[in-house]
Amino acid sequence: MINIAKTAMTLGKTVYTTRTAGARTTTMFDAFCKTMSRPDVAAQRASRIVADTEKQRAELLEIANKILSNSGIDAEISARVKGIDSTASKIKKKFTGFQEKGYESVKEQIYNVILGKGTGELVGDSYGFRYILNKEKTGTQDSAVKLYVSILNYQKKNHKTFYLTSFEDYYGKGIKPYGNTEIRDKFALLKYKTSLGKTKETIAAFTEKPAGYTRTNINVCINGVNVEIQVGGKYTTKWGDVEHILYDMRQGKPIDMSKYTPEQKELAKEIQKAYQEVLARKSGHTADEFCEKYLNKLWESFREAEIKNLDTPLYPAFPKGFPEILKVENLLKLAHD
Repeated sequence: MINIAKTAMTLGKTVYTTRTAGARTTTMFDAFCKTMSRPDVAAQRASRIVADTEKQRAELLEIANKILSNSGIDAEISARVKGIDSTASKIKKKFTGFQEKGYESVKEQIYNVILGKGTGELVGDSYGFRYILNKEKTGTQDSAVKLYVSILNYQKKNHKTFYLTSFEDYYGKGIKPYGNTEIRDKFALLKYKTSLGKTKETIAAFTEKPAGYTRTNINVCINGVNVEIQVGGKYTTKWGDVEHILYDMRQGKPIDMSKYTPEQKELAKEIQKAYQEVLARKSGHTADEFCEKYLNKLWESFREAEIKNLDTPLYPAFPKGFPEILKVENLLKLAHD
């Protein structure tokens, strides 16, 4: 009988020789990563992950609503199960990355896949829900902080089936984040056990983002499902969805045009072409300059509008030397009603 645990821990040392022409010696780790990153295998695993998550959709949404109700704040919830294509893409990217980094660098993650929850371990957002804050304050307290306290209280009562793995408060330069140091420190005190029983500390951090991204991302495992919770106001939520096209381009990701109307697709193609030119610049009006002089300031204007309860955000001046198709007024035309 095969000892699975022993096999997992020796993947990087077990060597075999291929029997095809041009035979070469490789490790079982390389073969494993190559197999798991194949499109058909990744799609098969993704289908299983999505199906398993769908079974728990109603219960997960019920938990999200319970946390909101207990917080006492005015907010809306949007939720989704991650699709098969995007799940498969993440699986392929993960295993390709593992192979590039080498066995010794990623062996713990490989153990978790083989001995834990399978490839589901690698998808941190099989299910996701957003809390969209309608009011910055609830009484004298920040609404976001009251929500974070409710999440912590729920975790305390349900720690066996609800454990928090990370709390990351992102913000742009000069922009007020949604959390505070007191809340961050409370998350930092948490610990959880992996599917293999290893105790780990919850990641808790404030991170400044060059392009201005200002929201809170919380990763939690609920009943075995990896869930991403996003927290933000109504303006930053809408802008985050719109600006994602630029973020994907900065990350080298393909643009998903399927969510756009025919008119939006044409506009998105123009924006994509213009921003690609900016990204290609090595000097003079570069992408970094565009992030600093415009995108960060846009995030600041949307965040200020939430804090001051403005009906309309006050947009910054568009910097000279950049294609005007990249103005906020054009980008917002990509929004979904």
